[in-house]
Amino acid sequence: MQTNAYGMLYASLLMLVLVFITGTPISFEVSFKYITSLTYLALFGSVIAFWSYLTLLGKIGADRAAYVTLVFPIIALILSTFFEEYTWSLFALFGVALITTGNFLMLKKAH
Repeated sequence: MQTNAYGMLYASLLMLVLVFITGTPISFEVSFKYITSLTYLALFGSVIAFWSYLTLLGKIGADRAAYVTLVFPIIALILSTFFEEYTWSLFALFGVALITTGNFLMLKKAH
């Protein structure tokens, strides 16, 4: 938890510096949709996701845990299918097949 907190603190400070350097205005929209999506991203997309990944790192090691990040595009495509009406293409299916095969081969080789 401490590593997670420091990582988020450093990243947020870096983003604040970048906001000032680029002159981007800081804004906050007071609407249900904005606040709920921001809360979801803060809790699940940051705190829980980083905590889960750091736990995975501790249990199986950095080398094997790194292959999990290759699955993120597949998860994004699946979520986009349900929430954004993404239409699958042959390239997307081919990419998923490559990712899945590569993960299988690397994790099998690691044993």
